[in-house]
Amino acid sequence: MNKRASTKIPSSYHVKHLSRIMEISHSSHHHKLVLKYANCPYYCKGCGQLGFGLSYVCSNGCNFFLHKQCGKPTALIRYPFSDKCVLTFRNGGSGVDSECDACGKKIKGLHYRCTCSFQKRNLHPGCLGYETTLEAAYGLTLHLQKTAASKCLHCDTKDLSYKVRGWAYVSSCGSYSYHVSCVREIINKNWRYGFFTGKSDPFVTIKQKFPEDMDRMHHLVVAEKDRNRKKYAKASLRIIFHTLTGNHLGLVGAAVSFFSG
Repeated sequence: MNKRASTKIPSSYHVKHLSRIMEISHSSHHHKLVLKYANCPYYCKGCGQLGFGLSYVCSNGCNFFLHKQCGKPTALIRYPFSDKCVLTFRNGGSGVDSECDACGKKIKGLHYRCTCSFQKRNLHPGCLGYETTLEAAYGLTLHLQKTAASKCLHCDTKDLSYKVRGWAYVSSCGSYSYHVSCVREIINKNWRYGFFTGKSDPFVTIKQKFPEDMDRMHHLVVAEKDRNRKKYAKASLRIIFHTLTGNHLGLVGAAVSFFSG
């Protein structure tokens, strides 16, 4: 039986084919852009927001970067936290200058806008590329959620502002949260201090920072309990001395000053 001769495809073909897949042209830049790991955090030329990791980078070495989602966007995308909400990709328009539903930062250029009639959400394309889970510690996984379940371990607030609550990574128990905007800030800060390079996983920085934030949160909780204990002690002393003396001044003032020290 004759065996069919196999045709070996040269490796150079694979390289060229892969290059075509990973290479794009973009109207905002005169050189080709290549999909690769950025060697540092950058500000995206499409949406104006901080970016890192796998991105579209100028093939000629220019200081030009685009988020992967900005460089090759999907025209329609479903909102991660609602099956009823569809987002459309836009370049400018009424969404500009509004706050991003995920990070709370201003929309400056490229963005996604919700087609819903009852609620208008606007999102940076890069914010739709966040990891769905983060490992904060061994056995403790944080999941991407629409809102924080508790105060953010980084900024110590639950909502970003009165307008935008902000997406967050939340533990299953709901006790630990990080705003996505705070995660981005931590990654940028760690890169500037030389804690990682563009090819390493930037989200590992949360695992490195979690023990420090937990320790800080513990001290804040202890301090808050101490303040509350002193406050209740003051109130109790006022009642006791007022009952005994019929006068809320005098000994009460001395006792209060003692507990205020």
